[in-house]
Amino acid sequence: MDFSGNQPRSFLNKLDNPSYRVLVVDDNPTDLHVVMNGLSESFTISFASSAQEALCLVTQHPQPDLILLDIVMPEMDGYQICQRLKAEESTAGIPVIFLSSQDSAHDKTKGFKAGGVDYVTKPMQLEELEARIHTHIRLKEQSQYLETMAFFDPLTRVANRRKYNEVLQREWARCIRYHQQISMILIDIDKFKEYNDSYGHSEGDNCLITVCRLLEGVSNRPADIFARIGGEEFVLLLPDCNAAGAVQKAEEMLKIIRDAKIQHEFSPNHSHLTISLGIATVFPSQSHSALSLFQAADDAMFSAKRDGRDRYCIAELDSIPSVAGEQARQHH
Repeated sequence: MDFSGNQPRSFLNKLDNPSYRVLVVDDNPTDLHVVMNGLSESFTISFASSAQEALCLVTQHPQPDLILLDIVMPEMDGYQICQRLKAEESTAGIPVIFLSSQDSAHDKTKGFKAGGVDYVTKPMQLEELEARIHTHIRLKEQSQYLETMAFFDPLTRVANRRKYNEVLQREWARCIRYHQQISMILIDIDKFKEYNDSYGHSEGDNCLITVCRLLEGVSNRPADIFARIGGEEFVLLLPDCNAAGAVQKAEEMLKIIRDAKIQHEFSPNHSHLTISLGIATVFPSQSHSALSLFQAADDAMFSAKRDGRDRYCIAELDSIPSVAGEQARQHH
């Protein structure tokens, strides 16, 4: 799911205008023919006749909304295929319905333990199968909708602090594993209290929405995340990004806000709205927590405010031990 800041696709529109993608994995041409020609036009059907073909297709976009999976397959059986799908973050959320002539309680239990959401025995009743497909796709959509709402800020529609914390921990661990840098930019709207007091809270909300729409496009890589983490405070997390790359992003954000010329006549230093940014870049290590990156970026942001606002500051290297240690290693 995309948490780069783009508003999620309407859940209700999806239900009213279904065009669901179903992947059928079966090496029996007769069964494939029955399913592909028997389901209604509510579905776009694709098929795979081997495990490798199936595992390749599910990684392509758009991904299937649901998978119909036979158990008896060459090379890798359906249980193993399902376990592989559930082990990968990118495919774990795709519901799997097993299709099989094996109808013992043991077989069905094994299918559910492997991660399947349902088990349909052959010969299948297509009307019943279609109803089950609709049910499980809609359950998945409802779950995704609720998850999206839990991870998005309700006002600005960008990722919230909860999502930012989750991504930070995951990317911190990943950067340790692959020995990559990670950068963070903290962004704070200057004199926002004065803006709220002068123009009113309704206009203050509109201002926050506008700033988000202007800045969220800077996070243009899949791993980047732009989030609202406080009242008028935002963060741009940039995994696998060095200090020079983070500075470029900060300069881009400053220019975007300056060019927007959002009126703020009650600001003591500027006639238009401005932002202050703090930049920190580290090589994550097991001896330091992800919080050290945030603290360094936070210190740098307050330095930008002390220096006059409408600018960025970069965290001092000696305030981030993992960076200082890495640079020392590189110079020896």
